[in-house]
Amino acid sequence: MMTNSTVIPRDDAGKLAFIQHLNATLPAYAATLGFTADDLAQLSNAATWFKFSLDLQAALKTAGEAAVAFKNAVRAGSKSGKPTVPQIPILTPPAGEPFEDVFGAVSNIITRAKISKNYTDTIGKALNLIAAQSASVDLNSLQPVLDVEFPSGHPRLLWTMHGMDALEIEADRGEGHFSLYTIDTTPNHTDTTPLPPPGTVALWKYRAIYRIRDERVGQWSAVLEVSVKGV
Repeated sequence: MMTNSTVIPRDDAGKLAFIQHLNATLPAYAATLGFTADDLAQLSNAATWFKFSLDLQAALKTAGEAAVAFKNAVRAGSKSGKPTVPQIPILTPPAGEPFEDVFGAVSNIITRAKISKNYTDTIGKALNLIAAQSASVDLNSLQPVLDVEFPSGHPRLLWTMHGMDALEIEADRGEGHFSLYTIDTTPNHTDTTPLPPPGTVALWKYRAIYRIRDERVGQWSAVLEVSVKGV
């Protein structure tokens, strides 16, 4: 049986890009490969529902972080003005029943395409069905790169997943040692830890390492030092 595990990316962002590309390009080769209008409609529906599921997850994650910050401010006060009730995201789902097992359906499409008597490497490359030979990753040397932005006064940590399952992040907020802060499965992350008192500056440090199936892989990132200011 033909395996497609090296074709479909591991991470959700890669999976979304893959299915959107397949959805956009397969119609041009549908007749050649033997796909029907119903097949294309199913692929389009699968791509739509998968994107919605990611958008919903991202919206709820952001809302959850805002809810934690709001709860902390209600519980212990805020250094940056009166707390504001966060908005609850409202996303309209696609029409019809949610699509189940999107990438099971995608894998079936890939297999059907590759066993077609009219399939060629040229078509495979156009549909992104041929994995790049240089795409292997050296897990021993793999190292996250952390960056930061300040969209709301709190540091927002930025990184890429590189096909890994999760990113483990440790923080040092002046204690002189790192301790577990969070394990995140989607980039990126806003640190809602209360800021220092108004007018004062603190140095927060972060480091991170990738994880696959709950095990650390690769090397720790370089330490990211972030100056945070109370307002």
